[in-house]
Amino acid sequence: DKTDALCFASRALGHGKCDHIADIVFVKPQAFDVARTREMARQVGRLNAALKAGQRSYLLIGPGRWGSFDPWLGIPVKWEDIDGAGAIIELRNAALQAEPSHGSHFFQQITTNGLPYLTIDEQGDDFVRWPRIEQFQVVQETEFLCHARVPAPLLIKCNGRSSQCVVLGGGPD
Repeated sequence: DKTDALCFASRALGHGKCDHIADIVFVKPQAFDVARTREMARQVGRLNAALKAGQRSYLLIGPGRWGSFDPWLGIPVKWEDIDGAGAIIELRNAALQAEPSHGSHFFQQITTNGLPYLTIDEQGDDFVRWPRIEQFQVVQETEFLCHARVPAPLLIKCNGRSSQCVVLGGGPD
């Protein structure tokens, strides 16, 4: 039911459900600057290391292609910068309209680890409910990123046949 969803994607890789993620790391929409994606990648790597040390899996959200070799098409992280993520969302929006990668840069790691990989086109029927995400408890903030914690684990349901995925929970609308 996407009516109460935190996020919805009509293009996603993966199949099954994930119900153990209570942390979200996202690129702050108002702070995104396509000319500074390399700095964002370094900040993501540091947050990833801290979350892995605490054995906390997280939902990663950001514009463009994660792991892109071209920093103008997304955030040029390496796998070790995001290997603690339990689910990944790449956004296509007004800030960055790169064609979706569908996780191709990290396909082997994504499939081996069974990670849901969502492509959300915010200019279509897909969505991220930013006002809800911005209400969650902020654990840490950097110039470009926010690490938030939700009161109860998210429920991520991914249908490999329809390629649709929904992220539920996290608190009230």
